Amino acid sequence: MRERIKVKTITLAQYFREDKINISHIEKPYGEFSDPVVRIDRFENGKTTGLVEIPYENLEEVIEALHKAEDMCDSIPHNDVHGELKSNVGGGA
Repeated sequence: MRERIKVKTITLAQYFREDKINISHIEKPYGEFSDPVVRIDRFENGKTTGLVEIPYENLEEVIEALHKAEDMCDSIPHNDVHGELKSNVGGGA
């Protein structure tokens, strides 16, 4: 029988709404003899809008790719979308 163990809920850093992701461990996701997976559910405005299930055999590769994306973000110049307002969010200073 499928068993879900919630690991963590993360509120995404978006100023205009409260989207979240839930990270869970799923035991026997596809039946009695299936291997466990990590499941990531995305919620927008309280509704599930996406999910991905990652076999544990691929988890380290996914984590490495996330770290690589994080490193790339630091090296790519970004526009400060609110820079002209001298504020962290819309509305000005």
